[in-house]
Amino acid sequence: MKKNYKTVAFIPVKSKSERIKNKNFKLLAGKPLFLHTLEKLVGCDFIDEVFLDSESEEVFDMASHIDFIRFKRDEKLADNSTDGNKLFLNEIKLIDADICIQILCTSPFIKPETIKKGVEILINNEEYDSVVLVKKEKLYTWDSVKIKPNYDIENIPNSFNLDDTVIETMGLYIIRKDSVLKTGRRIGEKPYLLEATSLEAIDINYPEDFELAELVMKGKREKDILFFRQLSSKINSSMISDTLDELAINNKVITGLDLNLKDKKLLGRAKTLKIKEKTDLSSENIYEALNSYETITSGDIIVVENEIPEFAYFGNLNANLAIRSGAMGAIIGGKTRDSSEIKQLDFPVFSEGFTCKDIKNRGQVDSINKRIFIKDVEICPDDLIFADNEGIVVIPRKFEHLVLEKCFEIIDRESKTLLEIAKGEEISLIRQKHGDF
Repeated sequence: MKKNYKTVAFIPVKSKSERIKNKNFKLLAGKPLFLHTLEKLVGCDFIDEVFLDSESEEVFDMASHIDFIRFKRDEKLADNSTDGNKLFLNEIKLIDADICIQILCTSPFIKPETIKKGVEILINNEEYDSVVLVKKEKLYTWDSVKIKPNYDIENIPNSFNLDDTVIETMGLYIIRKDSVLKTGRRIGEKPYLLEATSLEAIDINYPEDFELAELVMKGKREKDILFFRQLSSKINSSMISDTLDELAINNKVITGLDLNLKDKKLLGRAKTLKIKEKTDLSSENIYEALNSYETITSGDIIVVENEIPEFAYFGNLNANLAIRSGAMGAIIGGKTRDSSEIKQLDFPVFSEGFTCKDIKNRGQVDSINKRIFIKDVEICPDDLIFADNEGIVVIPRKFEHLVLEKCFEIIDRESKTLLEIAKGEEISLIRQKHGDF
């Protein structure tokens, strides 16, 4: 891909919706709907800048752990009378860019590869000024006025003989900036129709659409859990720590926390909670921590920063709630309690130890699923975490693929090295073949 084209992306997120109440805030697989798309855009290395377009400070706050640019929308443009063209024109007219992307959070399954393909089409083909995502289906359609089929009802054709019905997914638009300014639209005069897969074409507008998206997400999640389970048996914290050192990704290892169950391993995504010292003595705010369980999905790891670590957060009741929510373990930056009961549950917990002194009347919730720190190590929601007896390693989302690829290389290299050792090969020859170990 050429480097002299500046590509920017916009994700419009308003605070209110009609068909599904607070749709953009509604939790899909444990996090607000819009975050799925925002995180995906930020992870695309071919996009130079990602703008979150909203009239709501609440929206910006929910995404505060993500590296985006705020685009504060005028309240007048935050209702259903504003169509996609007006919104897009308002977004791009003051932005320096060559290629502009508008992607809607109601289409959470659009792949980064599809977005990249659309951008490359504009860069490499001057005959197109825009790209619109569509789905093509061979349908037995009817005329709704004449109440008759649009095919020969006496000789029903095979579906493969039907003409394609082309449907705009309403999920993804890519256009040259000068074409937007010329036409005032998000689709130009010479569009390329980019075909979506069935999953990518899912558009969440009604409650039943959300139910379908939840089922799809659960299936994808189970696939990830199976992968992590298989991978965790092959890796350890030392391997990942060495990999991070090799890649110069620093300060991502948490030490000084003990595991309650010997030889247990955790590999999953972080769901974060921060507790601070209580300032309002009349507040029962600590119980807001229970709301965090609504965001936990199968295979997650609960990660808690406790600013008053000498008082216990997370005991038997929390462990039972965690198990019910599908969490695979917890990492607590402080002391916990009910050690015997939690051990009987076979629920892995890393902590600074145990105390009977409760945090209930001393602490309050500061944040749920925001950036936190344990032992000066930053953890963001959905960071990948590996933990065993020797340490806890945080893998930032943006480096995840690179780190795992390196780990696969190490697994392969170490298996070959062990075989050479068993064969009695000279150490110097082993190092020459497979490198230092």
